[in-house]
Amino acid sequence: MTTRNWIDLKQDATSGIETVRAHFEGHAYDPHWHDAYLVGVTEQGVQQFHCRRQQHNSTPGKVFLLEPGELHDGNAPHASGFTYRTLYLEPQWLERELRSLFDVAPDNAQLGFAATLADDARLANATAMAFQSLHQQEMRIVRQTALDTLLANLTQHLHWR
Repeated sequence: MTTRNWIDLKQDATSGIETVRAHFEGHAYDPHWHDAYLVGVTEQGVQQFHCRRQQHNSTPGKVFLLEPGELHDGNAPHASGFTYRTLYLEPQWLERELRSLFDVAPDNAQLGFAATLADDARLANATAMAFQSLHQQEMRIVRQTALDTLLANLTQHLHWR
């Protein structure tokens, strides 16, 4: 069986945010973790993965949210595979940006995601727009506006530990 896996990776010079758009068929990747927060949206297919001791099935429009150090894998349970877009947000950048936008961020607390999957159309749209503006290297004001919108929508899914 021939797979048609591909990955398109870029990094925004201003924010340092990496953007990844990828497609996988069959086994996508073994268990691993990242040093960054991942905020992504499934575009096509079923993205099946294990995280937080549960199996998750992300379908088109669902947003997946992973914290630094969270072990996860990836698999496409259907022959058509899955396609997704992901933003890799460095912890220092995310905390700094949230504190600059919102004055309610607690001191001496670690940022976390309340759930691994979110069925939130506004967050999915904000994620896709932020991805597009960074990946296509839009003007700085466009990128910053898209990131501010992403952060505003992301706050509903955050918790501080």
